Amino acid sequence: MSEAETIEETEEVAVAKAEEIRAQSRDCIHRHSVYAAVGGLVPIPFLEMATSSTIQVRMLAKLCDIYGVPFSENAIKSSISTLVATVLPMTGVGYATAALVRKVPVVGTIFGVVAMPTFAGACTYALGRVFAWHFAKGGTVADFDADEMKGRFKDEFEDGKRKASEFVKGGKTTAKPAAGATTAKA
Repeated sequence: MSEAETIEETEEVAVAKAEEIRAQSRDCIHRHSVYAAVGGLVPIPFLEMATSSTIQVRMLAKLCDIYGVPFSENAIKSSISTLVATVLPMTGVGYATAALVRKVPVVGTIFGVVAMPTFAGACTYALGRVFAWHFAKGGTVADFDADEMKGRFKDEFEDGKRKASEFVKGGKTTAKPAAGATTAKA
């Protein structure tokens, strides 16, 4: 086998491995986003928030495994807080108000069945996409800068809201990964 053939074979293996990592990443993000959306249906105030947070940390730990990145729960939790605050500038009082709205007949039910699961699923999706993108570019948990990622997170959150809304309303997502998706869209 010539040197050129060896290099070509090595490149093919690297491309196949990168595709496998992206596929595992997409599956992990999708699965955990669905879990978070379902967790958003929990009718107990603040329990849905705890459920979503736990699911998000577990997803990011799994993404660390997929990308071979060391996991740090404290660093992850700090980044989650910073990023989620960009799309939900709610304090504890604001969240308590949202929890109370869920108790209003009809309006609260609609809010609880649509808004909370959509938000939980969209946040989880956006977190997964942002961290997967960072890891695919060679980043680690230690060098993740949540402040620099706020713009990307907001964009991914909007995409996640659309996908989560489709799931919540129809029980499934209709969106498929784009053919030939790049690493930046991992």
